[in-house]
Amino acid sequence: KTAYEIVDCDWSSDVCSSDLAENWSKRIERIDARCAELGWHVDFLNPGWLTEELFPVFARMRCSFTIAHMGMFLAKDGPGQRGFQKMLDVLRHGDGRMWIKFTGIYRMATLPAMADALPMARALIEAAPDRLIWGSDYPHLSFSDKVGSIQLFNLLADWAPDEITRTRILRDNPARLFGFRDR
Repeated sequence: KTAYEIVDCDWSSDVCSSDLAENWSKRIERIDARCAELGWHVDFLNPGWLTEELFPVFARMRCSFTIAHMGMFLAKDGPGQRGFQKMLDVLRHGDGRMWIKFTGIYRMATLPAMADALPMARALIEAAPDRLIWGSDYPHLSFSDKVGSIQLFNLLADWAPDEITRTRILRDNPARLFGFRDR
């Protein structure tokens, strides 16, 4: 089963931790090999406990990769949680292939204001402002009646009050990750 096929589980902890990381590592290795050949990157969207379990697999990857929704570590648990701290460590001391996406904040933060995401976002910005990208995660499946893209975009101004950092996250970093050239 995939992480999203397991329904009787508390996704906020490693209670569900099974053989997923081990089983997925083989798939990830195959995908990584192909994406490395093509010059592509891999995007991961996993619950926080699985993101944490996959860090050793990520360390062996050859291609760049993104981790969506700030790793899907629950904001209510704050930036001190073990898996989030491991992610910060990889950002600070890794080889630069890991990128974090400020996407789907409503999936890991407390609605309606999502204010509990602020300490985590600031910790990521402090650790690696050159490895973050922003996205709306539109059309906000299952949350379209609760959040909007403008509200999510406005969170970035709280997380990164200075224009230089926001420009990096919104323009410069995606240009580097995706290989966009100045026109």
